[in-house]
Parts: sequence; structure tokens; C-alpha cells
Amino acid sequence: MRSTCRGLSAVLRDWLMMFCAMALAIWLDRWWCNLMAVWFIGYIQFCLGEALLHEASHYNLFKSRRLHAWLQCLYAYPFFQTLHGFQKEHHLHHVDLMGGGDQTMKDYRRYGLDAARHPDMFFIWFIKPFLGGPTWYYLRSGPDLDTRSSCLQLGLFWLPLLVFCTWAGFLDILILYWFLPLVWPFPIFQYWSEIEEHFNTRTGARSNLSRWGNFFKHNEGYHWIHHRYPSIPFYKLKEAHEALAPQGTDISRGFIQSFQQMRIRQKPVWQGHPALQPGPLKEPLRFE
Repeated sequence: MRSTCRGLSAVLRDWLMMFCAMALAIWLDRWWCNLMAVWFIGYIQFCLGEALLHEASHYNLFKSRRLHAWLQCLYAYPFFQTLHGFQKEHHLHHVDLMGGGDQTMKDYRRYGLDAARHPDMFFIWFIKPFLGGPTWYYLRSGPDLDTRSSCLQLGLFWLPLLVFCTWAGFLDILILYWFLPLVWPFPIFQYWSEIEEHFNTRTGARSNLSRWGNFFKHNEGYHWIHHRYPSIPFYKLKEAHEALAPQGTDISRGFIQSFQQMRIRQKPVWQGHPALQPGPLKEPLRFE
């Protein structure tokens, strides 16, 4: 079912879009073009360094498992991540969903989502991301610098690249069109995605069925079906959702609708809900 051709095509598509955005901004040479390019690149960085790295962590990106480690320079190292480091954290998210070992729950506490019975979702969703919080969270815990192995891998990737860019006179381009998106819009898109996927759900995970969002983010929005069947590759998730997701799962069709759902307290509708019993997402057997 997994396809190396489809995986490589998805990775290369994202790199091509980012290079095109950078080239267009440099050619037009206007401040507003640079601003738009920074935000567009940050969004595609999320599509590549979050959505596709996530696929790689499940070995769903390529047919060969070895390729996932060999090609980290395309979707992990540029984001100061390693495949192993991402897998270690993400594994806990699946086996202890919404439990004490799940980083998502720790992040929700950081964001203020358990500070009150009814958190101020308007502030958390629309205002807080632009006050620097996601950037601060990312700089503190985003880069995978926890082990000597990860530090060595990232150093072997980044040090030669930085030396080359400095020698070739491209350092300013690297800072403007890579590092700035990486520490500004990229963490904001991560922040929104992490909250949307699980906060205040009735069935454990929320699926965002936005057509354009899933086109760019490689079907990342089909989240309930991913938790139920994590071995399904990204290009089969829509089909799997339509065939296998039961009626009553949390469904959103866009950014605003997700906000509307999260601002109204919802009661879990089945005993396997992670809020009631942390662990892997289970099939809801009945709905009230």
C-alpha cells in the first residue's frame, strides 16, 4: 500500500513550492511580497516538517523503512528534528492518548486549556498565537537536542550548510526565507493543529475535512481515522475515512468551525474516549 513514488512526490512538491515562493519574492523585491512569502513558506514548512515527518514516523512515507532514515535531510534535519526523536514522542501520543505521558496534554496546560472549566478560546485561538507564545514553546522544546546522536546528526547537516551559505553570500536569504518562517509562522501552524486535533472532542480526535487544507497538508486533517488505523498512508486517508469512520465522530470543515466547536464544552459520548480512559483511540461502539 505504501508508495515511495508518492512519498517522494509529496516531499519534492513542498520543496518546489517553497523555492518558488522565495524566488518570486526576491524577483518582485517588495516588503509585502517578502511578508507573504515568509508566511506561505512557514505554512509549507508545517506541511513538510510536521505532516510528512509525522507520516515518516509511522513508516508510511516510503515503501522501504530504511529510506525513512536515509532521507531525513529532506524532511527532518531542516527543522532541527530527527526521525527517532519524533517517533519517541509521537509513540506516547498514540499509546497514551490524553494521558500523563502524552506531550499533547502537557502542551494544552501550557496553552491555558485546562486553566478553567471554560477557557477563553477566542483569546487562545486568535490572539495568543501572535503574542510570541508558539515561538517560545518551539525554541524551548521543538529542536531535537536531547541526545548526542541527534546533536551529531543535526550538526553534520547544519554546520556545512551554514558555512557554505556564508561563503557563497546566501546567509541573509537563508535567515529571511528559512529561519524566520521556522520561528514565526511554522510554530503558529503547529499550535493551531495540535489544539484542533484533540481539544474538547466528543470522540477523541477531530477531523478537519477542508479540501484545500488537506491538499496542502497531505490529508493531515483526517485525524480520527489516523488514530484508529495509523498504518494507513496519507494518500489513502480520505478513502479510509469515508469507508471506515463511524457516524458521530468529531467533524470540522474549516478553521472557524473548529473554533466554534472548541468554545462550547462537549461531553464525551463513549467510554473509550481518551478523556475518560487514556490510551490508544478505540472504536466508539455506541453514541448517545
